[in-house]
Amino acid sequence: MNIIVRNSAGKIFFRPDTTCDRPGEDLYPQEFIKSLSFVPVAYVRVCKAGRSVSERFARRYYDSAGYGLFLYPDDLLDGSAESIAEASCIDHTSFLPAPIKEPGSFSILVDGKELFTSDSLPRTELEKALAAASARMHIRTGDIIALELGSPEHLCSRPCRHSVEGFLSNERIIDFNIVMNIL
Repeated sequence: MNIIVRNSAGKIFFRPDTTCDRPGEDLYPQEFIKSLSFVPVAYVRVCKAGRSVSERFARRYYDSAGYGLFLYPDDLLDGSAESIAEASCIDHTSFLPAPIKEPGSFSILVDGKELFTSDSLPRTELEKALAAASARMHIRTGDIIALELGSPEHLCSRPCRHSVEGFLSNERIIDFNIVMNIL
């Protein structure tokens, strides 16, 4: 499974499947990471392989959708093209709960404080992202097409401990702690 990402600047890149979280496990970032940023995402799961899919037919190529969260180490984001590629490869930084047929409203809370909310899935933008991705590469069944819903925003710095939750129509779909101790 590939995680194909379209960021807020419209660029297409990958996050490896090793970045997917392990549900129910806390995140202990590697020692070189001093701070983290977050980006909420909307995504679709590809159900039919294809290449050069037109936006008009994109809906035929996915069967479910969802919301999630990407984390990026600020230490690696220096504005260069290589930095986003390197920052996208950190293990357990993609939180993509199981997709469903019709997702509702989504919100992200850190320590009980709401950082992001969305009332409706951006289907048109997701279909544009699928078309753009398939113009560059062959998309396969099971791939995830993720649309970043903003630019990376600072979340926390070492030392810290934060509780992160994501809710889809009042159902908790993301729940983990970030633990960054003093080194």
